[in-house]
Amino acid sequence: MRIFPVGSLLSIACLIAPWAHAQPSEQPPRASASISRHHTSNALDLPIALPDWYTLLRGSINETVEHELGSTRFSGEFQLRAFDTYDHEDDAAGGISVSSTLRASDTLELRGTLSLGLMSEGDELVVGNAILGMRTRRATLAAAIQAGLQLSPETVLVLEGSGMREQSGRTRFQDALLAPVKLDPTRHRVRLSATLTQMRGRFSHGLFAAAGIVQSDPIGLLPQFRTADYSARLHGRYATPAGFVASGSLGVEVLTLLGTSFRQVRAAYEVAAETPVAAAFSLRGALKAGYDFSSRDDPLAVWVQRYQAEAQYQANAVLRFGAGLFIERRENIGLETRERLRGVYGEAVWEALERVAVTFRVDGSRRATVGGNDARRNVDIQLSLSAEL
Repeated sequence: MRIFPVGSLLSIACLIAPWAHAQPSEQPPRASASISRHHTSNALDLPIALPDWYTLLRGSINETVEHELGSTRFSGEFQLRAFDTYDHEDDAAGGISVSSTLRASDTLELRGTLSLGLMSEGDELVVGNAILGMRTRRATLAAAIQAGLQLSPETVLVLEGSGMREQSGRTRFQDALLAPVKLDPTRHRVRLSATLTQMRGRFSHGLFAAAGIVQSDPIGLLPQFRTADYSARLHGRYATPAGFVASGSLGVEVLTLLGTSFRQVRAAYEVAAETPVAAAFSLRGALKAGYDFSSRDDPLAVWVQRYQAEAQYQANAVLRFGAGLFIERRENIGLETRERLRGVYGEAVWEALERVAVTFRVDGSRRATVGGNDARRNVDIQLSLSAEL
């Protein structure tokens, strides 16, 4: 299965067409950067906790060019993480994307997107009492085309097609103690979806349907295989002038392994709500259940159930406090294993200047395999400085 040839051509057409009508942008590029210093009690995410310090650097830049047919947005971002002691865990990632919106008519809008992401990920292999560092480089190329059609003043239909190719290189081991080996397969994904939404004042509702195919190339003893997934949901959203917002969806998701008798049908849902409790206090909550096809924890897919709650308190114009917790259950479909994750956090954000913020945050988490004795606990304390340019 080749990677999204039709979607690529349509996306490229949407990106190229506007340049015949491009005009200088009236707004300068927007950029942001942050640097944070962390102390983690479990740097390697192992049952035996090994503490370390690390520095995290993030940055992004965005520019939008207006033209007669719409607008084109260019984006770039990067992230670097460097440990003081266990430097084999260092990570680096970056990406660029371009997205162009075309207003074909009063009732039709088209959007094409192309993106490229690169990553160098550090990890370790535990052999007895020895820890052997290893590193894997990945590249992801993706394209998408989206069409929004206004069927009536209250009804909108959005059609989308997307494709992705994820290429992993050979994993290289510390000091070349082992020969490089390819541990992750190359994956291709195509997906089609349709969303119908009708607005009635503060309430909107509709239908969502999607279908996708993922191909995993052969690697080691694992042969090439394809999975297909289908989903259908009802969705709705309600908002009030006072700031209360609730949204949700309910339906089914189907996972099949093509060429075999394997088939799963599960109920899927997603609910989120946010409400102001007082002038400076607000609450958020969310729960969801569905397949996670982007995870590399399992060759087929991961079924995820997650519940989370957050509270925010705006003490004054420049000082904000937040706290939250989550509970997550992950089922690895192919490996037939289950994990439980729990976490809490607390933070204080001080907007020292108009576009400069200082954050102090503490995260605590626990991750364990159901039925196993490999519980991994971690406390991460960070102090960060972020700025918008």
